[in-house]
Amino acid sequence: MVRAYSHLDEDLQRMIDETSAFITWGLKHPDKVRWIPTRPISEGGFSDRLSFVFWMPVLGESIRRPLSWLRRVLGR
Repeated sequence: MVRAYSHLDEDLQRMIDETSAFITWGLKHPDKVRWIPTRPISEGGFSDRLSFVFWMPVLGESIRRPLSWLRRVLGR
């Protein structure tokens, strides 16, 4: 019997293999890896409100109540 998710499993394994190969290559060639610059959130140049709007969905509260964080920010 063919599993309904067999193609998904194959795609996931391919993504894992490609990611593994990229990480292995990057570790062997650190001079060729592009680094993404980072800044602390408090030094990013954005207001506290904008930081809140960006990070709250990412950090979890929106999982429980998808629009409640936005309503609070917008005062609605």
